[in-house]
Amino acid sequence: METRNGRPRAPRAPDAPATRASMETLDGDVPSIVAALRDALTSRLLPAGDIGAGGMASVEVVLDKALERRTVLKRIHDHLAKDPQTLRMFVREAQITGQLEHPNIVPVHELGVEGERSLFFTMKLVEGRTLAEIVRALPEGPIAHDTLLDLLDVVIKCCDALAFAHSRGVIHCDVKPANVMVGDFGQVYLMDWGIARRLGPVATPVAPEERSGSSVRLVGTATHMAPEQARGLNDELDERTDVFAVGALLYHVLARRAPYAADTFWAIVVRAQTGQCDPIEQIAPHTPRALARIVTRAMSVAPGDRYPSVAAMRHDLVQFVRGGGLFPVITVAPGEHVVREGEAGETAYIIESGRLEVFQGPSGHRRVLRVMGPGEVFGEMAILAPGPRTASVVALESSTLRVVTAETLEREVESLKPWMGAFVRTLAARFRERESKR
Repeated sequence: METRNGRPRAPRAPDAPATRASMETLDGDVPSIVAALRDALTSRLLPAGDIGAGGMASVEVVLDKALERRTVLKRIHDHLAKDPQTLRMFVREAQITGQLEHPNIVPVHELGVEGERSLFFTMKLVEGRTLAEIVRALPEGPIAHDTLLDLLDVVIKCCDALAFAHSRGVIHCDVKPANVMVGDFGQVYLMDWGIARRLGPVATPVAPEERSGSSVRLVGTATHMAPEQARGLNDELDERTDVFAVGALLYHVLARRAPYAADTFWAIVVRAQTGQCDPIEQIAPHTPRALARIVTRAMSVAPGDRYPSVAAMRHDLVQFVRGGGLFPVITVAPGEHVVREGEAGETAYIIESGRLEVFQGPSGHRRVLRVMGPGEVFGEMAILAPGPRTASVVALESSTLRVVTAETLEREVESLKPWMGAFVRTLAARFRERESKR
């Protein structure tokens, strides 16, 4: 085969039938696509269903004729189309969201105006359920381990979105389950950046601050907001305000309700101002202790007592999911006993550094069984096969240990496949029998 200039041309590989058919269809539609592109953006967007409306704007699904893609169109209400404050808020929401290009933040496609009517912007259509809907659908009782891990993955992805926004100098100020969308294929998006604030010497609101009959200025959702936000101290809001909100988000997931509950809006605000929420251990007693500690720290009343950043909180959540890293660390001096033979066992230990001796019998007639070093574990049998300690452990030199609680070890065993959990428990029981016969 030759080209028109006489040079040989390599034979073209045949297209796959399905690909060729789809391309032929597109080729046939090119004239109509070009015609659609000549139209004003709004004229090529066909209504495809309403999503809802807020105090400032309506939200609807539209079909882009040129791209054959469904998208979301958010448009200012007609009666607010010339209100300067509303226009400024709307544009800044679109700009901030459009500049936060992150996998867990919904992308904005276009910002425009429809003839003499209202400002609008379009963004990706996310199909799925909100985290609030997912939590409401959970069955009663303790959350299953696998389900808990899935929910924590959603919270971790929210942390990712916030950490990115914070790195760009933006705080969200309204993190709550209703603003977290979980797509049909596992996508997670932190939505509604309408009241986000730009960080600086003084935080600048994207949205106008709402005023009540009192002097307190409120932005956000009272049921999930940090005390400084509930007090209207908007100049003091920073990344730790979002840290509190992520803690409140996690609290809501574990407790199946918002942290602050009262009969009236202002009663909720008063509770939020002082951080008066019931301890997560009381509302959700099956919450793993390590996870409860994360919630409690994140939701500390004083910002300085919280995690210093969302990234730091994310680190502890990831370590919890992976099953390690949150264990308390202790240091024992030479000659100090860690466990004693015959005592009840409620903890196991991982040796970080140092050497420890395992022995049986009283100190004057001890029978040394072995010497342990970094990376080794001990104390697990008293938990997996309940019974008294079968040996004593004493430090030979200054040693650092990580403490694994019975609750943590039980949870990890329960997370195994049932047959594997049974094998582990049986193996521990057999070792106990063997030790008792020595």
